[in-house]
Amino acid sequence: MNVLIVEDNPISAKVLQHTLDKHGHESLTARDGDEALEYLESHAEIDMVITDLVMPKTDGTELVRTIKERPEWSNIPVLVCTSMRPESIDSRMQTQGGRFLFKPIRADKLMEKVKEALAEQTPVMRNLEHTRAQIGMESQAFSEIIDESLKVVREKIGLLERHLKEATTAPLDLRDLSEGAALLRAERVMEILSRLDKGAAERTPAILPSNYRALLRELKALEHCLTVFSSR
Repeated sequence: MNVLIVEDNPISAKVLQHTLDKHGHESLTARDGDEALEYLESHAEIDMVITDLVMPKTDGTELVRTIKERPEWSNIPVLVCTSMRPESIDSRMQTQGGRFLFKPIRADKLMEKVKEALAEQTPVMRNLEHTRAQIGMESQAFSEIIDESLKVVREKIGLLERHLKEATTAPLDLRDLSEGAALLRAERVMEILSRLDKGAAERTPAILPSNYRALLRELKALEHCLTVFSSR
């Protein structure tokens, strides 16, 4: 899993990074909330955020609030790692849905919280080797399917980016994504496509921009996973 660490104290950041790396997670480190938001914009593969509260510029409280308010990020699990005592934490912060870990950091407690959070998170897609075995396809043929899937995903990423930039209200035809997403067991993409289909049936165009932004992020995350798999 890919974890974004948001921590301005270099010692605490290193403790988090080394512990996560030891347990097989990839990590990025931001020094404050502003840098964290930039990472979230540019790294769709981020599966979880671990953040301090007291930081320069955008602090942890505002960062968590922004994550939960953005439709494309709202499902990202957040772990707040702080030296503040529970009674000192803003009550509004405690309603944001984040978990809390209090410093000094203990590796066992950290990984327990990470495991809990990620267990609740639907992966970008299910294990591709398991998928290949289930459908009974040879490795070479399956690699060709992955390459074709990447082409479709990249095409749709470009289409969505142009559509959102132009801020048009016309719906997009994304039907050809459904079959590929089902084959790859990309459940988060399938869920958004289902919401879009429902909105189209109910003629509710207002839901399009937020769902298109959410779909764009999921497709970029899917692109990352497929690229990693195809490069093996």
